[in-house]
Amino acid sequence: MSALIEIITSDYGIHLGILICIYLILAQSLNLTFGLGRLFNLAHIASCAIGAYATALLSTEFNYNFFICLLASMVISGIFAVALGVISLRLKTDYFAIGTLAFSSVVGAVLINWREVTRGVLGIPGIPRPEISGIDFYQNINFLGLSLVLMLLVQVFFYFIQKGRFGRSLRALAEYEEAAMSLGRNTARIRNISFFISSVAAGMAGSLLAYYLNYIDPSSFSLTEMVFVLTIVIVGRPGSFWGMFAATLFIILLPESLRFLDISSSYLGQARQFLNAGILFLVVYWKRNSLFPEQRQV
Repeated sequence: MSALIEIITSDYGIHLGILICIYLILAQSLNLTFGLGRLFNLAHIASCAIGAYATALLSTEFNYNFFICLLASMVISGIFAVALGVISLRLKTDYFAIGTLAFSSVVGAVLINWREVTRGVLGIPGIPRPEISGIDFYQNINFLGLSLVLMLLVQVFFYFIQKGRFGRSLRALAEYEEAAMSLGRNTARIRNISFFISSVAAGMAGSLLAYYLNYIDPSSFSLTEMVFVLTIVIVGRPGSFWGMFAATLFIILLPESLRFLDISSSYLGQARQFLNAGILFLVVYWKRNSLFPEQRQV
């Protein structure tokens, strides 16, 4: 027990705690559209990237404070989501997934090629940590406290969203759209709002990630990262609020066990990806009939 407490309170344990907070925000926000709405959104990590780059540019080039950068990152990510929703939500099933994947690819291409603003593959270094009431957030324990507060606020918000009228409407659209429309539900508006809320939260996660790493580049927001977040949602069962907590802990902490094995550091990254891919495959195969129930018919 003492060894476990020592690991949790160590710099390594604090680092994992911060990552869990960030990825839990990403997973719970994706769960709104992918889990409740059954919208195969592959642009979620692009919203995170937009938030991260907004924070990086505003904090380094204009020296704006934490609250302005965080709010701007969330708003900008939400605006891009609305633009994406207007176009992509006209598509159905696989075509929708391809549309969001195309948007994510466009964002990645812009981050790489718009060198005058994003510095391309060199990334943006020197992102300062927040300054709030004289607290030193360069100490990771303090940054963990900030991440925990924001993460808990997001979780409470999504809990009430899922249990409230909006969450029920979104679930109804996913299960039987024609019946929901016959009851007067505005399908386009509900799905656009869900897209906006999900992307705003992803923008917050991106902002926190930029502040924590002090450096970002396009490789931090690749398709591999999208698959990683998607794996969390699938393992936690799409649409399940509490499942996201257990899945985030499981998916982040399990690969860390590889560090204690006799594996060369040059192979550690590939081993982690292989393990995540294996978990995703097994869960999808095992739960293939229950991840998304059959659409209701009359």
